[in-house]
Amino acid sequence: MYPLEKGFPEGFLWGGATAACQIEGAYDVDGRSLSTSDIHRYEPGLNRKELVENEHTRASLAAALKDQEAYFPKRHGNDFYHRYKEDIRLMKEMGFNAFRLSIAWPRIFPQGDEAQPNEAGLAFYDKVIAEVIANGMEPIVTMLHYDIPLNIVALGGFKNPQVIDYMVHYGETLLKRYAGKVKYWIPFNQINLIQYCGFKSLGLVTDGSDNFEEAQYQAIHHQFLINAKLKEIAKSLDSENQIGIMLADCTFAPRTCKPEDVTFAMKRNRMQYFFSDVALRGAYPGSMLRYFNEQGIEVKITEADQTLLKNNTSDFLAFSYYYSRTVDAEKNTMDAADITENPYLTGNDWGWTIDPLGFYYCMSQYWDRYQKPLMVAENGFGYEDLFVDGTVHDQYRIDYLREHIKAMKEAVKDGVEVMAYLPWGPIDLVSSGTAEMSKRYGFVYVDFDDLGRGTGNRYKKDSFDWYKKVIASNGEEL
Repeated sequence: MYPLEKGFPEGFLWGGATAACQIEGAYDVDGRSLSTSDIHRYEPGLNRKELVENEHTRASLAAALKDQEAYFPKRHGNDFYHRYKEDIRLMKEMGFNAFRLSIAWPRIFPQGDEAQPNEAGLAFYDKVIAEVIANGMEPIVTMLHYDIPLNIVALGGFKNPQVIDYMVHYGETLLKRYAGKVKYWIPFNQINLIQYCGFKSLGLVTDGSDNFEEAQYQAIHHQFLINAKLKEIAKSLDSENQIGIMLADCTFAPRTCKPEDVTFAMKRNRMQYFFSDVALRGAYPGSMLRYFNEQGIEVKITEADQTLLKNNTSDFLAFSYYYSRTVDAEKNTMDAADITENPYLTGNDWGWTIDPLGFYYCMSQYWDRYQKPLMVAENGFGYEDLFVDGTVHDQYRIDYLREHIKAMKEAVKDGVEVMAYLPWGPIDLVSSGTAEMSKRYGFVYVDFDDLGRGTGNRYKKDSFDWYKKVIASNGEEL
């Protein structure tokens, strides 16, 4: 018999994932400036199945900054800034041995381009990371998770090549500060999700360029260079440092077995694999260069850029998986946000389909393509929980996560090297897409509503004890 994994390996990382812009709050404390997430206002009565993209023009950005009437939930989060010790203790109680968090760039460099960091901001993360380690968890840190300082937006966002130096300086500051404490780093959250997050992740306003798509890809190229530069710096500081690239899984399935649908899905998948191809293989794929030519997109790529990318490929692939996507050659375009409903799947109130086999499929494809360790950096499902008698009976969340862990185990049995499972939002937080608190993910209920009203107290849901057993059994007791 051939030696194969029968379950999750010893030392597998079990935990959860969060983002500073969705949990911390304290947006005006200790010199922090506003970020691209801080101007995402809550829209009462929104249509949950229509994603709130929060993209901006120059005028809408200026209006949001002047708005004194609306509620901006991401400025307040779930108050992790003041309650981090309590939250980390709850994670320890569940048995976490890993915790993915992000650091807010505007806490460290409020304008994004300063020469010296804000020590008050660093002092906060000194305490958080120390608390994570003291409670037996491996800190996994994202450097930029949708909170670009607004001054960087004013400079043209990541389209501006000067911003390369600014973020490398920020990243190097973190690498040096937390040397020997943080091993796993993700410079950019979901680097490929530009169809929804051009403002939050690239710092671009939609009317800031004559060719917005070209501006997006130039900005992405600059992020690739930053990722490579930080890999180079990280390894020079400590050979054990690991730098990852992160995708939001956008693997597409054909709507039917018609050759046109199958081929169209393949082409759409290439558009998504492009982001990890550059970071993990070190070069732009020919299919993407052809797309640039046919669309009249000119990305400035120098020989020095090509050498940097080739010599500094990422160590692992982190990805988020929530639901699967289907495309139809007749109905859909090459726009990554343009998808077709899958009639074989059901979803939640936000239209996200439940597809554990899609989870198994996507990680299998990533492994076959790259042969690099995989980190499940996010997995979960938003629900409007019913809080009764001090808890939430969330069997639906348990069912969702159980089936996805089963699917992940099948990939492990195939020989796929999965290093961590970090479900999204272990403690309720503000939704990235809709800015709702009522779109809940956590094992812990937080008593805040969509307008920030409530005590902020934490309560264990039924899924809390379930996940505790999963971790204690290393994924055997589901």
